[in-house]
Amino acid sequence: MMNYNAIFSKMVEYTARYLKDNKLKCMVLGVSGGIDSTLTAAICYEVATLTDIPLIGVSLPCSSNTEDENISARMTMEAFCDEYWTENLQKEYLLMKATCEQHVTSTPISQGNIKARLRMTYLYNIASVKGGIVMDTDNLTENYLGFFTINGDVFDLNPIGCLWKHEIFDMVKWLHEEKYPEGKKHAALMFVHGLVPTDGNGVMAGGDLAQIAPNSTFEEVDAILDEYVNNGSVTEGKYDATTVDMVLSRHRSSAFKRFAHPIKILKRSDIQEFVSN
Repeated sequence: MMNYNAIFSKMVEYTARYLKDNKLKCMVLGVSGGIDSTLTAAICYEVATLTDIPLIGVSLPCSSNTEDENISARMTMEAFCDEYWTENLQKEYLLMKATCEQHVTSTPISQGNIKARLRMTYLYNIASVKGGIVMDTDNLTENYLGFFTINGDVFDLNPIGCLWKHEIFDMVKWLHEEKYPEGKKHAALMFVHGLVPTDGNGVMAGGDLAQIAPNSTFEEVDAILDEYVNNGSVTEGKYDATTVDMVLSRHRSSAFKRFAHPIKILKRSDIQEFVSN
């Protein structure tokens, strides 16, 4: 079990300290409608309450975003952000895609990267004008799997990078049950907790797990990664062999991506005292 109250408080404390130490004037968050950006929004809301440094939330959908994701993004922004709006980037995406395809044929992954980098451009422009920082929403699972776009959805400051994906779900569950038991915050957190995680880019039907290891769970994926990262191997026969091969293959092939990373507010070792096996 994890002491989610203690870990959440530490995330808020460290984020607030970084912002104040660097005299930043706002937090800018791309709100995708997924569980990671919703948890980050909750942390930033508490930071804003402590510091009076506002949270600007922006939803930047394309046609590949589902209606549930768009609803979730609106609920999250209304619940947690000081200022927020939605800007549809479908026209910009189609223009950039057509420009890129004049000399090379794009793939589903490269098309997803275009969307991520367009969002990056939009959010960094806000931060530049407002004297703020763009908040990163990647978690530990995504880090070890390379499940992100370099210069796309990896941003400046990462509050949740110490948590595995299944722990993100558990923390959001704790938030809507214990910390925010009613109101808009409760509704936004409960809604997103029930959604199937996707990259929002339409790379593959079936959500994130369809890309990572079909027919598995995040608990299994995280356990495999945890054992491999800490021990250099995975106990034979402990997990489905196909799942292990898919997870470790993705981990090894994405090693180059982990050299480019945001500033992490907390490392796994920073929260170990609040984790019990």
